Amino acid sequence: MQDKNSPQETGAQQPTTGSSAIFRQLHDQCTQTMEMSLRGDNHAHLGDAYLFAGDLDTWRAVLDRQMEARLIETASSEYVLAALNICQGQYRNGFKGLRLVLELCLQSTHLSADLVLRAEWFKGEKDTIWATLVDPENGPLSVRSCRGFFPELSEHVPHFRQLAQTLYRELSECIHGNVPNHIPLPTSLTFSQNTFDLWLSKAKSVRLVAHFAFTLRYLNDLSVAKRGPLEAAVTDQLGHIAAIRSAFEQGA
Repeated sequence: MQDKNSPQETGAQQPTTGSSAIFRQLHDQCTQTMEMSLRGDNHAHLGDAYLFAGDLDTWRAVLDRQMEARLIETASSEYVLAALNICQGQYRNGFKGLRLVLELCLQSTHLSADLVLRAEWFKGEKDTIWATLVDPENGPLSVRSCRGFFPELSEHVPHFRQLAQTLYRELSECIHGNVPNHIPLPTSLTFSQNTFDLWLSKAKSVRLVAHFAFTLRYLNDLSVAKRGPLEAAVTDQLGHIAAIRSAFEQGA
């Protein structure tokens, strides 16, 4: 008589001894890499990078009644997962996650400006097209969008659009398997300080672009009360822009 919990009864397939050992070894390697990732100054630098997840959560909360806020919520969770991947030495996944965060943030602002497109996108009838997100004529980082939502930022738009394009192109190396001209990756699951530092640098740039895109699109539409929770993060990232400082000062 067979045990009621045997694989034959439950239909479960047990991993072979060899595959089980391999996965345990990979887990151990990730654990060892995690320990090295959190040593010394890395711990503080990672803590600074993690603040972006909180920034995204704040934007999502402020825009809670907007359908596209769901994309920002997803961006926050994907960013944390990307940071975890980096700490574990899964560097390719970490950079891929950053590209997704960049896409989600820009797509959320793009959809907010076109209600028909937003409805179609949420129904799965339209796709995210990167070329549209950096279109200099009609994208969320275009002069046209700037004129409509925050005209005082017009001189800064080309810089941030170019930064977004550069980030996307570089991060895409990790998805398409391009020759690593910008993001060299270790060939094994081991800690690399250079790759860890590079991810932190790219994450910092993604954070900057996201804050600019959100500020351009939404800040002038927000009440003084809703601007309050955003002020510290936005001015920390974009306080060098006089028009943004002035927008917060007017409500003080």
